[in-house]
Amino acid sequence: MAKIGSKHSNTDDYNLIIAARNGDQKAFAALYDKYRSALLAFLLKYVSITEDAEDICQRSFEKAFMNLGRYNPQYAFSTWLYIIAQNEAIDHIRKARNALKSVSLSGGEADLRDVSVTYSPEEVVILKQDMDHFTSRILNLPDKYREVARLRFLRDYAYEEIAKELQITLGAVKTRINRAKKILRETI
Repeated sequence: MAKIGSKHSNTDDYNLIIAARNGDQKAFAALYDKYRSALLAFLLKYVSITEDAEDICQRSFEKAFMNLGRYNPQYAFSTWLYIIAQNEAIDHIRKARNALKSVSLSGGEADLRDVSVTYSPEEVVILKQDMDHFTSRILNLPDKYREVARLRFLRDYAYEEIAKELQITLGAVKTRINRAKKILRETI
């Protein structure tokens, strides 16, 4: 069996991708079987709830399948898949954070009226811990990337809003966000 990341593995992946692009569902299933466990372990470093990580993993494979035409064989399939998964995880954390905005922990007891339909009290605590962990990783980024990442990932600013707020070009915002994502990925 080929090692993930080896040249032989990349050739095997590319052959499977070509077959999957041509409608061979077994080829994509082979890619799914090959990368699912490792991708799930990667996602569990972003989110603590196993079911959420499994959902994100599934969505990541769905996005990869729907966008196989955009895959650039110059890069390893696993790299492309992990970037998709990381973006899905960040979106999940952002949505969870928005749900947690309605939770007031300052009074000692949480007000779960708005989130109890979606999350149990235990899940709220776990989500808050995940968000705190993610926030601390953002705050530990180098100065050049910290503020851009904070505005984008924690405050949901659009790229244009970040450029205006920080008085930098839109291109600089995009570059810094991509580099911040890369650093965050490496810290995991």
